[in-house]
Amino acid sequence: SKPGLGPLLHSALNAQVLFFGVVDCIFLSILAAVVLMIPLLAAVLQQASPAPMLFLASPALYALLLGLTAWKESQSGLLGWKQTCRLSLQAVSALRMVVFGGGSILVWVPVNLWLWSALGRELPLSWMLGVSLSSLFLYGLLSLVCLERMGRGRLVAPPVIWIVLGGLLLAWDEASAWLTALPGAVFLVLAGAALALYLLELKRFCLGQRGGARYAVG
Repeated sequence: SKPGLGPLLHSALNAQVLFFGVVDCIFLSILAAVVLMIPLLAAVLQQASPAPMLFLASPALYALLLGLTAWKESQSGLLGWKQTCRLSLQAVSALRMVVFGGGSILVWVPVNLWLWSALGRELPLSWMLGVSLSSLFLYGLLSLVCLERMGRGRLVAPPVIWIVLGGLLLAWDEASAWLTALPGAVFLVLAGAALALYLLELKRFCLGQRGGARYAVG
């Protein structure tokens, strides 16, 4: 019988399994996110409403971490080295997404606090956090669904889809007013719903309900 979610998490949640060979990509992703964050935050401060840009930019660190580490593995042959044992590649990728998501939350909470202060505290802090968290969790859910179902396009599809959707929001003149009019509770509920759906998909990955290659653990 297949092991439960608890034993798999205990086996997989260690740095040796999750980040073997990709530590350099993690540092590069953080550096790239810092460089990108400067013009993005400047754009947020210059707009009448920060909602569209904030919604578009919040998953940036997460997307960089996920994309660069997966690219490094595919280019360096690490995937072939790891396709041997009892923890699926999909499960480890999903668990890595959890760690990256947690790191992104730790970054965006202080960023939102700074933005809130820089914008004169005119917008509710709960609203800004709701926009960022709902954006991050929706992107995480999108990435997980693509990872499971889109084959070779699974890494390219999420950022492309997100950029297109973000571009539509920025191009739509009424988007800023519409998003600003929504109470923060709506975004927080949306974030909670996206997180719940993400955890359900994560459970499917970790319990191996879909086939795939395996990571050696131990």
